[in-house]
Amino acid sequence: MNGNDGQLGQIVTWRVPAQVTLTDLRAALAAAHLDEELARDLHPRHVFSRALRDMKAGRVICRLQGSTEDHVSFQITRQDAGLTEVVYERDAQVDMDLHTGAVTSDHAETELRARDLVEAHTKKRLTSDLTRLVQQVFDCQRADLVPLREQGGVYFVPDQHKDLVEQVRTLLHEIKGRLNSFAIRLGCADTAQSVADSLSEHLAGLIEEFRASCAEISVDSRGDAIARREARITELRRRLECYRGLLGAYAVTIGEAITEAEQALLKKLLAGEPCAS
Repeated sequence: MNGNDGQLGQIVTWRVPAQVTLTDLRAALAAAHLDEELARDLHPRHVFSRALRDMKAGRVICRLQGSTEDHVSFQITRQDAGLTEVVYERDAQVDMDLHTGAVTSDHAETELRARDLVEAHTKKRLTSDLTRLVQQVFDCQRADLVPLREQGGVYFVPDQHKDLVEQVRTLLHEIKGRLNSFAIRLGCADTAQSVADSLSEHLAGLIEEFRASCAEISVDSRGDAIARREARITELRRRLECYRGLLGAYAVTIGEAITEAEQALLKKLLAGEPCAS
């Protein structure tokens, strides 16, 4: 079995702040000895959407045209509720150049407000961003966060990744968040079985995701696309070996499922037949 003193792993939950500046977030990643590039710049389209959402009070924001790779345009309409009817009146049009991030409007006050909000959102990250970042930290280190409830928020982390848990604890502390962890140790058959059940379901889900990713693969697919699927099989086998002790009897079933998925892909590549689902 894995773990020190019979430790199987940890149950982890975390709390993140409502927002943090991008500068402070990158400093926190550095303090935790994690890659600062994980806190990447947001795409201008996302920044613009957040800015417009902040401008929505008492207004309706409608897309004028389908956005292109270069440009997106919205109309801001004021909503006034009268005694007998709701009246809508055009307020302004706001545009963004998606290459430069430049914001313009046919209304000077609206343009200034939109620019200020775009600048503010460029320099900060919100709760949803921070939650995704924590999940990405584990993913980039190939460390599994095994969900213990369908709604997420509570995870089991195998003991092999205990050092990463401490790095994430440091990251969250630096941005005024918090990581809670609870050690899971041997000593109770029900506990070991629950870990095996959850981990096997997690790995089975990854295998199904792999099968779905094979849907568009054929003998005519690009070499790099095929190579990514082959690398994914290798990664699934690595996970199986890493967690074999925790999986118990499930290890055989998971191993067979990986082999079947691999054979289905090979069959499709060699004979031009679709992967079995």
